[in-house]
Amino acid sequence: MELELSQGRVYGSRYYTVKPVINWWDRGYSTSNPWRDMVQWCIDTFGPTPIDGVFTPSEQWYANDSKFWFRNEADRTMFVLRWA
Repeated sequence: MELELSQGRVYGSRYYTVKPVINWWDRGYSTSNPWRDMVQWCIDTFGPTPIDGVFTPSEQWYANDSKFWFRNEADRTMFVLRWA
C-alpha cells in the first residue's frame, strides 16, 4: 500500500500526516477494511482521539480528511513502519 507523507496545521500546530492510498476497487470481496484496521491500531497504540476529530485542539493524533494526523513525527514514523 502506498502512503503519502505530508504536513499540515491544526489550530496553528504542526502535524505530520499520512494518507494511505487504498485501492478499494481491487479489494474484490475481501471483508477486511484497512482504514478501520489503521484506526484501531492508532487507538491501541496512542489512545483514543475525540469523536469530533480535528475540532478538538492539541490531540496526539486524528483521523480526518482521508489522512492520519500525528502531532509527533516519531508517532508518524511508527505508523509508517507498521503499515508500509
